[in-house]
Amino acid sequence: MTEKREYPPAVLVHSESCPDVEALRRRGTTLIPMITPAIARTHPNGRMHNCYHFTLQSRGVVETVQYPPHQYEESTVVYDDATMPLCAVCMGTHGVLDRLVLPPGVR
Repeated sequence: MTEKREYPPAVLVHSESCPDVEALRRRGTTLIPMITPAIARTHPNGRMHNCYHFTLQSRGVVETVQYPPHQYEESTVVYDDATMPLCAVCMGTHGVLDRLVLPPGVR
């Protein structure tokens, strides 16, 4: 049996030649170049920008995305080793601490 784990919010993966990459660098965004197999292992829930495809490119550039504050919204995406279905907004599981934050009025 696979041990269950939390998934962080999804990163966005660009090709190295993507015009957005240069604009992101000028804004000071941290971008991490990686080979595609490493991206697949470390960011299995990563989203592909329209410039990148996992099976067509051997390298990519990983952008950490700052999602707006939001509550968990269950998606139809379920990974066998995830503690719960991924969030429809950020594609993460929101973690144990996030689930402990109760809605207003609940004790």
